[in-house]
Order: sequence, then C-alpha cells, then structure tokens
Amino acid sequence: MDTKGYWVECIPINGKSNQNFGADLYNASIDSFPDMKVSAATPDMAVQKLRDKLAKVKKYYEMTGRALPEAHNPIMPTNKMRDVKGWMSIYVKMTD
Repeated sequence: MDTKGYWVECIPINGKSNQNFGADLYNASIDSFPDMKVSAATPDMAVQKLRDKLAKVKKYYEMTGRALPEAHNPIMPTNKMRDVKGWMSIYVKMTD
C-alpha cells in the first residue's frame, strides 16, 4: 500500500515579549496545501491542529473524487525555512 505524507513546517511567531523571551505562538503549514495554516501556543499543538485539519481535507478530497497533492519525500524536508530561528519540520504520514 502506497502511503502519502507531507512535511509540516513549524516556526515561532514572536508577538509580545513574555518573561522567558520565548515565542508566543507557533505557525504550522504544509507547502502542498497553501491555504492550510494553523497557529497554536506550542509547536506540538500547532502540528496536531494541522494533522487534524489534514485528516478532514483528506476525507473531503475522497468524497469529491479529487487526488491529494503529490506526497513529499519522507527522507529530507524542504530547505525553505532553515534560516528561520526555531524552525522545525515534521513528516506527517497520511493514514487510512
């Protein structure tokens, strides 16, 4: 069975300063789905929100007979965000 997956890019968004000078929010996005962006208080929460949204989009694509965008290479993330301080990339596999 062919499993698709996508790299989730998560970056800190600095808003108002907090006591430990950490980021207030984190944005998570997937290049293959330009309109799919979420924000949360922690990177884990942002990635989970994006996973949940991706599952809903997958169901919608299946119901409408559309194909998901081409899967990303699971070996290496994109290099786009590597210059952003605090950037992380997580590979998310699509489940059935």
